[in-house]
Amino acid sequence: METLARPRPAPQPTRRRSVFTGADGNARLTATTGLILLVLLPIEGLTLLSLHSFLSLHMLVGVALIPPVALKLGSTFYRFFRYYTGSAIFREKGPPQLVMRILVAPALVASTIGLFGSGVALMVLQHPNSLIFTIHKGSFIIWLGAIGIHVLAYLPHLPKLAVADWLRARGEAVGRRLRRRAVAVSLLSGVGVALVALPLVAAWHR
Repeated sequence: METLARPRPAPQPTRRRSVFTGADGNARLTATTGLILLVLLPIEGLTLLSLHSFLSLHMLVGVALIPPVALKLGSTFYRFFRYYTGSAIFREKGPPQLVMRILVAPALVASTIGLFGSGVALMVLQHPNSLIFTIHKGSFIIWLGAIGIHVLAYLPHLPKLAVADWLRARGEAVGRRLRRRAVAVSLLSGVGVALVALPLVAAWHR
């Protein structure tokens, strides 16, 4: 009697996986960095209440924010790139809201780059440059409006996504470790950048 071979199960399509570069993992990394920035950015904002008194703190916190901000932009750009290059798992997750994608996100990215870039330029030049200061101030105004809309749009989903990588859970251990390390490295790098910038900050008070 002919023995019928057991049919092999059809290969399952790749699903969203909570790994470093997967759709869910990317969302968690973006949310974690976003939550951290929600804690750190108000500190920078408080220095604006008396910028003359807190100028050194303003500059140090500003440069310390650059690595986590870069990580946030990188994770967001990765989702954008994967979605528009046809990645099935990212397309299944879907795009951001149309208004956020078309209007808010470009304004937020451009103003963030302008804000931090002009801030670093002012530190390096060691004297107020009217053009760069205007760019810095204008970028801040645009950034403030864009970040306000951005936070309101994503805040309801932020805590659940952000804490997911920091709770005990089975599976996906490698992805969680990579994302945790990426966040830790960005924060430590921020401290390192601030330490390197100390001479530039001190020079402003000479």
